[in-house]
Amino acid sequence: MGATPKGKLPRLALSLIVVITMVLGLMSGAGLGKALADDAETGRIAPAELQTAAETCYPLWVGETQVTSANLKGQGWSFTPAANGNPATLTLSGYSYTGPGHMETLQDYDGEWDYYRHAPIFWNADSALVVELAGESSIVVTADSTVGNASEGSADEEDEDPTHRYCGIFCAGSLTVKGTGSLSANAGGMEDGDAGIYARGDVSIEGGSVSATGYDYGIYSYEGTIAIGADAGTVAAETTGGANSVYGISAEYGDVKIDGGTVTASGYRGISVGGDIVVNGGEVFALCSVPASYTTSIMAPCAIACDYGTLIVNGGTVTAKGHQYGIYAVRHPASGETGLVPGIAINGGSVVAESRESESSGIGIDGCIMTVKGGSVQASGNGDKAYGVSANNSMGESGNGSLVIEEGVASFIAQGPAGAINADTSVKNAVVGLGYSDVAGTEGKTSIAANADSKDLSGYRRALFPATAASATTSPAGKSLPYTGKPQELVTEGAVSGGTMLYSLDGKAYAAELPTATDPGEYAVYYKVAGDASHVDSQTQTVTSTIAEKAYPAPTMSNSKGSAFASQTDEITYTVNQEVPSWATSVRTWVDLESVLQYMVDVSGVAVTCDGTALSSAKVSIDGQKLTVEIDDATALRGKTIQISYKAKLRSGARLDPYLNADKNIASVPYQAHTSFDGESKVVSSQVESVKFRASAAKGDSNSAGGSRSGLPKTGDTMPYAAPAATALVALAAAVLALAARRCQRD
Repeated sequence: MGATPKGKLPRLALSLIVVITMVLGLMSGAGLGKALADDAETGRIAPAELQTAAETCYPLWVGETQVTSANLKGQGWSFTPAANGNPATLTLSGYSYTGPGHMETLQDYDGEWDYYRHAPIFWNADSALVVELAGESSIVVTADSTVGNASEGSADEEDEDPTHRYCGIFCAGSLTVKGTGSLSANAGGMEDGDAGIYARGDVSIEGGSVSATGYDYGIYSYEGTIAIGADAGTVAAETTGGANSVYGISAEYGDVKIDGGTVTASGYRGISVGGDIVVNGGEVFALCSVPASYTTSIMAPCAIACDYGTLIVNGGTVTAKGHQYGIYAVRHPASGETGLVPGIAINGGSVVAESRESESSGIGIDGCIMTVKGGSVQASGNGDKAYGVSANNSMGESGNGSLVIEEGVASFIAQGPAGAINADTSVKNAVVGLGYSDVAGTEGKTSIAANADSKDLSGYRRALFPATAASATTSPAGKSLPYTGKPQELVTEGAVSGGTMLYSLDGKAYAAELPTATDPGEYAVYYKVAGDASHVDSQTQTVTSTIAEKAYPAPTMSNSKGSAFASQTDEITYTVNQEVPSWATSVRTWVDLESVLQYMVDVSGVAVTCDGTALSSAKVSIDGQKLTVEIDDATALRGKTIQISYKAKLRSGARLDPYLNADKNIASVPYQAHTSFDGESKVVSSQVESVKFRASAAKGDSNSAGGSRSGLPKTGDTMPYAAPAATALVALAAAVLALAARRCQRD
C-alpha cells in the first residue's frame, strides 16, 4: 500500500539533500560552461576566475593544465596572480611543449558561430596577461587526435562539429611579452593552425625575442594595437598558409606600432592593419610570400597593406618586398571624412619598397596621397606595366591622388618600366629633381625644376629628388707661370664628389682636360662639376692664372781679386754666370776685354761648365779682345746656370791714366758680359764691375799738364801708371839742362 504523507516527508527530505549535494559537487566543472553561455549574446568569453571552497582556479592553462592557487608552477613555468595593481604574470624559463594544448568552445567576436579554440598557453579572460621570458622556451602546436576532422561550419549545423582553431598563445584580453629570453610559438604545421600569437586586445612585445608562426597569422590582434617596443629583440611573424588572407602581422581593427627591434613579417601580406602603421625605429622587413600557384586576387599580395589607415614612418628602416605591391596604402575615408587624406606619410627613416611581379603591373608604392617630408625613399616596380609610385584618391579611383615631396627629404627615388610615377599622379616637389628616360638612370637625364603646383612626371622611367649638385672637394688653383715658349697647364687639377670636373677658357666649350696656354698674359679659367647619374651640374666658377712675359736673365761677373790691388804680373780669373731661361733654345754670351788687359788663355783654356760638369756643346772663340761662348741647343739647360771662366792680366807698359780716380792713386779697369737668346736682337748685359790697380807716382816735378813723371816699373813692383811720351821727353831735357847748369857753376 502506498505510503502516508507523513511517512514520505523524511524520504523526500533525504532525497533533496542527496540532489543538493550532487549539484554542489558538479558546480566547479559546470561554472565555465555557464559563464560562456552567459556571455554568448555579447561575444565575450568566460569570467576571469573560478573558485571552490578548496582552491582558486585562474583563467590560465599551461600545456593542458589549468593554473590554480595550488598549482602555480610547473616544468619551465611559474605564475604570479594579479595583485596590488600588477597584472597576472606567466614566467617562461626553458619551457618546452608539443601538443594541442587546452581547448575551449568559444563564439566568434561577431557572435555568429561557435568554434573550438586550442592553445598550449590559454588565457581565458579579458584582463591583461604578461609573459615574462627568461631563457629559451618553445611551443609546437599539433592537432588534437581526440577530435574528428575539423570543418568550417556552425555548431547548429547537424552532424558537424564547430571549427577547430589552433594557436601557440591565445589571449582573450591584452598580452604583453617582455624579459631577456626567447620564445618560439609555432602553430603553422596544420591548416587549422590559426596563429602563433592570438589576442583579442593589444599585443605588446617590450623585450626578449619572439618567433610566432601560424598557418593564417604570425601575430594577430582582433581589436587592439600590436606594438614592438624600443627594447625588443628579434621579432619574427610568419605564415605557412597559401590563401590570400594569411598575414605575418595583422591588427584587424587596430594599429601596428614599431619603436625598435628587428622585425620580420612574412605572409600573403607581411603586415596588414585596419588602422595605422607607425614606425619610429628599429629594422622592419616585410615580405610577401606568394606560392607559385598564385593567381590574381581581389586581395592584392603585398608586403605592407594599410587599407583604412595611414602608414607613417618617422624613423628606423622599412624594407617592403612585395609581389603585386611593395606597399599598398590607398587610404579609404573613415566615417565623416570628406576630403582626401594621406595614405603614406614619411617624415624620417628609410623606406625601400619594391614589387617583384613581372607578368603584369607591379607597383613599388601605391597610395592615395603620399607625403615625404624627410628621410629616404626608394620605390621600384617590376613588370611591363609597373610604376615605382602610383597614387589613387581615397575612394580607390585613379586620378586625384598626389605625391608631395618637401624640402626636408634626404632622398626620393622612384623607378619602373612603365614610368617612375603614375601618369594619373600629380607631383608637387619643393626641391629640384632629375628625370631619366631609362630605369637605370643612365640615359636622357633632365633636370626637374622645383614646383609648388601639380605636374605630370609620367615621361620619366626614373625620378630622383633632391637632385644634389655635384661639388668640388678640392677646387682648381690658379698658377703664376714663367714664360716657357711651350703650352703649360694653367691650373692645378681639382677633386670632385658626384661628377666630373670640366674646364673652359671661354665659358662655353668645356672639357675634362686641364686647359693650357703658351703666350704671356692673364687667363680666366672657368670650371664646373658635371653631375653624374644622380647629381646635377654644379655652379660655374672661375680662377685666374698668369704666364709671365719672357724672362731675360742678365749675366753676372766676378773676378778672383775682388777689391784687392793687383800687381802687373798677377793673373786675374774672371767668371761669368748666365742663367738659361725656361723658354730659351740657344745662348750666346760674350765679353769685350779692355785694351789694357790681355787674355792669358786660348780657347782651350776657357772653362764652360754647368753644375760642375764641362759643357762639350759650348763653342768658344777669341777674336782680339772679344771672347764668345755659344750653345746652340740649350734646351737641357733651361732653368740652370752656365759658368764661363777665363784668365787675363795687365799688359806690360799699359797706360792706366784713363782709369785713374781723382786722387790719381787707383786705376779701375771695367769689365762686363753680354748675352742674347735664340738669336734675338735683344741683348742683356751684366752690371759694370771693375778690377782695381794701385798707381804709385815717381819722385819728380809735376809738368805743366799736371802729369807726374815715372820710370817703368820693375818686375814685382806695384804697377805705376805710364806717363805720356811727350811729358817724358820734357822731363828728360830738363834733367840734362840742370846737370849742365851745375857743371857750369863748378867751372
